[in-house]
Amino acid sequence: MTEINIELSAVTEIVREAGKLMTDRHMEISQKGNQSNYVTSCDIAVEAYLTERLPKLLPGSLVIGEESTHNPSQGTLLWVIDPIDGTSNFIRDIGISAISVGLVKDGEPYLGVVYQPYRDEMFYAKTGEGAYLNGDPIHVSQRDFAHSHLCSAMSLYDKRYAPPCFRIIDRVYQEADDLRRLGSAAVELVYLACGRVELYFEIRLFPWDAAGAIPIIREAGGSVEALYQDKLPLDRPFPVIAANTPENFRRLREIVTEEIPELPF
Repeated sequence: MTEINIELSAVTEIVREAGKLMTDRHMEISQKGNQSNYVTSCDIAVEAYLTERLPKLLPGSLVIGEESTHNPSQGTLLWVIDPIDGTSNFIRDIGISAISVGLVKDGEPYLGVVYQPYRDEMFYAKTGEGAYLNGDPIHVSQRDFAHSHLCSAMSLYDKRYAPPCFRIIDRVYQEADDLRRLGSAAVELVYLACGRVELYFEIRLFPWDAAGAIPIIREAGGSVEALYQDKLPLDRPFPVIAANTPENFRRLREIVTEEIPELPF
């Protein structure tokens, strides 16, 4: 992948400023798609701010955002934005939500920033330059499968795909240590990158859910894959698995592909 001339600090500064827009507790809330999928006025405000600021760092780059998706164009530098990942948590003031920003080049995530404003935790990585949390290098843990924690979910926005998720969770749970369900894919993925959890599976993520975290996991020494895809899809959902070590990744992939032998949607 060709190196892109951009300073990570410029991206993190913009993302941190965007986080200040998440403090409005008098937000407007509406549903989109189904009863479990929400959007708030804060989502709209954060995405508008990022959409206005980020392309100025790379002239000619475009934005794909969860709330205002544009048609992706392969070969173009694309900012892939989730303004608030974990909107339901955000609405309920649970304190586990994040802003996720990924820079994708030719279908490959190149740079990622995930900001958890409740803990003021800024995770970031650029391909070939390592992964960091608030300026300190991070690395995946070395726990084996039996001592691992799995983060997962049950296809909330399309519950037709819940049964194989439950089977996979049960199989992993029987072999691993414990299960976590945090309600934010971006947070769960960067928690894997910094060694707080070891395994991740979700049957149906969208590009803005994962684009920011993928470079962070890879630069932190972990493995992550969009199953049955050659490159990161930018216009449709896809299954994602991730793990801390190659051995754990292989075992998790075996379980997942036995239960989901092909793309289910």
